Amino acid sequence: MCSRPQDDKFVVAGRFTQAALPVTVGGVDATLRRRVRVRSGSLSTLVSVLALGAACSASEASPPADGGDAAPGAGGLTGDVSCSDDPRVDAYVAGITREGERGTLSFRLDASDPAPPAKGGNALEASVVDAEGNPVAGQLGIVLVMPDHGHGTQVEPVVSYDEATERFTLAPVYLFMAGVWRVTLELRDESSKIRDRASFYFCIEG
Repeated sequence: MCSRPQDDKFVVAGRFTQAALPVTVGGVDATLRRRVRVRSGSLSTLVSVLALGAACSASEASPPADGGDAAPGAGGLTGDVSCSDDPRVDAYVAGITREGERGTLSFRLDASDPAPPAKGGNALEASVVDAEGNPVAGQLGIVLVMPDHGHGTQVEPVVSYDEATERFTLAPVYLFMAGVWRVTLELRDESSKIRDRASFYFCIEG
């Protein structure tokens, strides 16, 4: 799982955890030498942790301020990355539908721009229907996670609802890194309790 240092904290799956040590990758500074007493046999573990942090930092870049497409070669994985054969991945088609986990609602992705979803900024249109097929409004939330890495995205999508089309628009859906992304839609009632949720898995190549 990749985590990013931020003001002496580590961001892990959307939560902040205080960093145990003020370290700098690429060398052990005087502060570290004064504050850390490495026991015999554990130095290699410390070096491995620092190397992992360096790799994660190199593979992830800050998103554009507007959540638009990342510059070529910036952020995420580069080169040949393919997950199209992953059994979890959904083949995107307009109107792809998933029944909610609780069986009370169904969630449909009506459109994606670009289609299929790609690395960078995306805009999704979605609708929710009940067991009788009637459109359902409410508070729609979206959760973006790379399950194989344990992190989400840095840009929070804005969700709006069009009463005329009875569809939700979610943008920007910023998928900044190549790999498998889980897109979870959840509908809440007026008291903010979750009525139902469903997940879609997409392969983002890059």
